Amino acid sequence: MREAKRLNALTIGIANNPGTPLLEEAEHAIFLETGPEPIAGSTRMNAGTAQRIALSLLSSLVMIRLGKVYAGLMVDVQASNAKIAERRENMLIHLTGSSSEDVREALRRAHGSVKLALLLLKGCDLEEAERVLDRAGGQLRGALALVAQAPPEGRHEPSGDRPRARHAR
Repeated sequence: MREAKRLNALTIGIANNPGTPLLEEAEHAIFLETGPEPIAGSTRMNAGTAQRIALSLLSSLVMIRLGKVYAGLMVDVQASNAKIAERRENMLIHLTGSSSEDVREALRRAHGSVKLALLLLKGCDLEEAERVLDRAGGQLRGALALVAQAPPEGRHEPSGDRPRARHAR
């Protein structure tokens, strides 16, 4: 913790005991008051579970803030295997209502990027999709808002009546 602070890194301490050096040294101290263990003599059951939950929440929030999550879906996924490639396609089908064929073509044109493929399926060309995503700092929600604000002439939605997914805020 001290070395991290010396290097000007953000420091967060998570502990189940008040007044521990970890909490005192951290810029952001998170005290998880778990109370007594249900089995006398066991000091890790509640504390370990609470810490795992806290770390899971923190990592989820970081992914959301970094723009890797959209509408509850991990849109910055890298298709390193067939299962993830299929998940990526299903995500785009869910978000856009597009056909499997349209989704696969958009992913091919977007070099596998779910964010870019979604923008392509919303009617952007690749250059515009890259530009608007860059302007939005990689945030898909922001990129979609920019596209909705000023649609350029000639942009078209994919054909057919498509259901629109609800987007969480």
